[in-house]
Amino acid sequence: MAATTVFTRRATMPQTTVTSAFNRYKAQEAAGGRRVVLDEFVFANIPGLDAGNLPPDSEGMPDEEYIVYRQNIDRGGMVNADTVVYTVTLPSTAGNFTFNWMALINSESGTPAVITYLSPQQKIKNEDGVQGNVLTYSEYMRYTGASTLTGITTPVSTWQIDFTARLHGMDEATRSVALDLYGSALFFDDGFKLTATATPGLAELTPGTAYLRGLRVALDNVATLTFETGKEQVISLDSVLSGSLTGENRTTFTLINHETADYTDSLGFRHYVEPVARIAQDGAITDLRRTGSPVNERLDGEFLSRKENLADVPDKAMARQSLELGSSATRNVGTTTDTVAAGDDDRITGAMQKSQNGADIPDKPAFIEHLGMKETLNPTKRVSIGNIGTGAFDGSIPCINIGDSDSGFIGSADGVIDIYCNNARVGYIDSNGLHMLTDIHFDNARMTTNGDIFSPAWGNDWLSTWMTNQLNTRGTIDWINSQLAIRDNNIYTRATLDYVNQTFARKNTASLAVNGWFRDDSTGWIFQWGITPFSGNTTITVNLPIPFPNQGFLALGGPASALWYGEDDNSSSVALLNNSQLQVTTDTNVGTAWIVMGH
Repeated sequence: MAATTVFTRRATMPQTTVTSAFNRYKAQEAAGGRRVVLDEFVFANIPGLDAGNLPPDSEGMPDEEYIVYRQNIDRGGMVNADTVVYTVTLPSTAGNFTFNWMALINSESGTPAVITYLSPQQKIKNEDGVQGNVLTYSEYMRYTGASTLTGITTPVSTWQIDFTARLHGMDEATRSVALDLYGSALFFDDGFKLTATATPGLAELTPGTAYLRGLRVALDNVATLTFETGKEQVISLDSVLSGSLTGENRTTFTLINHETADYTDSLGFRHYVEPVARIAQDGAITDLRRTGSPVNERLDGEFLSRKENLADVPDKAMARQSLELGSSATRNVGTTTDTVAAGDDDRITGAMQKSQNGADIPDKPAFIEHLGMKETLNPTKRVSIGNIGTGAFDGSIPCINIGDSDSGFIGSADGVIDIYCNNARVGYIDSNGLHMLTDIHFDNARMTTNGDIFSPAWGNDWLSTWMTNQLNTRGTIDWINSQLAIRDNNIYTRATLDYVNQTFARKNTASLAVNGWFRDDSTGWIFQWGITPFSGNTTITVNLPIPFPNQGFLALGGPASALWYGEDDNSSSVALLNNSQLQVTTDTNVGTAWIVMGH
């Protein structure tokens, strides 16, 4: 008996063993006339496992803590009568985990049939826009009568297929669609346009997009082309769609300096070549590109736009003719010649004339019936007439009787409709609106004739009671009204600028620094003070902390501290120069303190 493992990733060659437990299981099932069932792959990550060693045939299942994934087999196939194969594909939604141990087992009994040691394999799932991987593993088992014992008779060739051809067909189908749209070659606007530079032998290629035989070729940035001078040559774009089976196919391109037909390279990739420019011997460049616009831009102008409301129809007369609208489509509605007849126009055959007020209706009973008014004008049921209000309904007073003849509406006076209920007048309607003489009910709420409202919103109580409870002990409605009246009187009779100026004093302001000031805002007087340090026996000019807006009146100065006995002949004096400055005399070593007043 032999087993072989085939898998999609290889680092170290996998080591595979058919277990003795499987041989016992197979013999047991054969003796009982039952089929051999292997239906699950188990993957584990066992620390310290040497992937180069061959698993012993006595090995069983690892501890559950090492098992990272389980999955039923996807396919079972027959290679020949003595060889069967089991395959599992781990999808891109499975992961993330690493494994180095794999077994094909009978899930019912947990019996491992084939155990494989592998180099660590990573299984990554799709996540956050990042594509995961797909891993496929197959176990081939060869023993006498394998197909009969397992019941696997489907040839493996029916599902072990190569998807390369299908993937290539999908790429080719996409290319063919673009080829149908854009033709053999189409360059959008200035894309891939070659222009000369001031340097001989140097040209620039403009970024843009082109389609060559259906392949989309894009240049994101300006490219520089170096070419041989003094030689006529054709610059061509050589594009190819290439990639690996498991990787992304990409369109790449190169520039060549000659013309050539499309060709297939040694790796089997098809190349499409298109000239873009001719360079003369003198360096002059001729553009050879076939240019156009993307489909969305080309369609713009070839189809009507909904937002234009048919204003973009180029030939409106032809459009009307195609729609067989006739001449009436361009005529206005009116009653004169060359106008479309209006609904009340006597030019319309069989039309009713407004001036007849229905007199020209040939079958008036049928007309009434068709309008659904037959029952209104000729009812099958009669109106019940009974007593209402203070007397019988005899037609002398307009009224409507409802129900058991003692409830309804009665016109009691000009413009007044009384409302009765059980022969009692409960309200009336006049030009001022609806007047109710009893409470008005709204489900569980009601309004009384005095305007008070009873409702669950007020704690199943009256609104007046609720408002009184919400106010403080002093807060009656009368008290609030009296306070509001006093406030209003103060506002209306006294709240003028003169009143405010005469009644309220402005806030005094000050700066309490060493050189500071104080302003009495009621009188406008300003007091300023300061200390000028000793600067020798001299007179200096000092800026006041703030200028007097009107006039400075008084300036006083003296030593800034007490003098020693016998120093009284020293003097310190100040004098105002203007509203913002004063002169200070310093002849003591203690500085001069000063105070000034102004307005």
